[in-house]
Amino acid sequence: MSDFPGPELRILYVGLLPPHPGGAPISCTELLTGLADAGARVRALAPVTPETGARAETFARRYPGLAIDRFLVPRFDIGPHQPAAGAYRRLERARIRAALPRLIEEERPHLLLIGRETFVWDAPDLARAAGLPSILMARGGLTLAILNGSYPQDLAEQVLAQYRKADLIVTPARHLTRGLRRLGLSGVRTIPNALDLRRFAPGPRDEGLLARLNLSREDIVVLHASNLKPMKRARDLIVSAALTLPRAPRLAYLIVGDGQEREVLEATARELGISARVRFAGWVDYAQMPDYIRLADLVVMPSEFEGQSRVYLEAQACGRVLLASDVPGAREVIADGRTGLLFRTGDVADLAAKTLRVAEDAELRRSLGNGARASVHPHDLSRAVADYQGAITRLLHRPRGVVRTRLAPGQAATR
Repeated sequence: MSDFPGPELRILYVGLLPPHPGGAPISCTELLTGLADAGARVRALAPVTPETGARAETFARRYPGLAIDRFLVPRFDIGPHQPAAGAYRRLERARIRAALPRLIEEERPHLLLIGRETFVWDAPDLARAAGLPSILMARGGLTLAILNGSYPQDLAEQVLAQYRKADLIVTPARHLTRGLRRLGLSGVRTIPNALDLRRFAPGPRDEGLLARLNLSREDIVVLHASNLKPMKRARDLIVSAALTLPRAPRLAYLIVGDGQEREVLEATARELGISARVRFAGWVDYAQMPDYIRLADLVVMPSEFEGQSRVYLEAQACGRVLLASDVPGAREVIADGRTGLLFRTGDVADLAAKTLRVAEDAELRRSLGNGARASVHPHDLSRAVADYQGAITRLLHRPRGVVRTRLAPGQAATR
């Protein structure tokens, strides 16, 4: 039984899915699965590398409600806040231009959902050519770079021109919506980042996982989870550990994830003489992430910028203390001193001081954790899926002439 009005809704998605690293592929997977569970037929197009083909097949088997096509790229682009190399971008665009029209013809969808900002170079034009409305999910990286002026100006203007071709732009955070509106874009709304609050919930530490990581029950665990890009500033956390450990030797630092900064972080820990108190877990299966978050007393995100990090929400949902750099994405989910703590971005001394404050006060950890869990309910996945359902339904029911395809109750979509 479909939760959508009228006939079966067919959605074509082009964007990221695991095994592409990062939070956005996971968020998009959960959203697409939710829409499929609500009765939509979902077909997806996403990149894969030669090394990750087997993992992509495993992922597809895990989500049988999604029909997934892949296009091959030499490596995953995990830095959308900077333009990809020309050869890479040309190859990626050629793959999309070859695959997407074929899928449109095969699937005859009612809607194109664009789940990566860099795919905006071609996807809205291909949707328009096929008479399809499109929704762009402006999740953060590229949009933030445009808003903070770090993206090349000439390319930024071209990207924004492509943004305007989407019928609706959805961001995961209010600061992104406000920023795009300041640039003159209309048809922008916020649907907050979300996660399954049944899976991410308070609970005890997994004793077996503690043992595998060589951590003890007495350790006060500080966790950071990311794809270890430079903008995540994970090195600030390692440097801060050299300031905290002499005063709080029970602290143990756990880095979950992998990426280009991994070797730098390991070398920094060695140089500072603190390797014995730092654990590098590498990539973990996302199904295990609730257990890893529940190991932590404190989750630290020192990023230069964030749209709205999933790790923020995962920490809060598990009732753990979230300590984040004072950036707009963090300020939307942290009421400082009540549902988490903020520190001055890039200020290692402030980060260390806030870490020690939490480490030395068990009652503060309990209070902030309880406040965090109570505050996170607006980010429940079921609410986000319902909000997307409503946005899609309204878009497809616009009067004829406003969009090129609409879905009327009891009727097939016009072509």
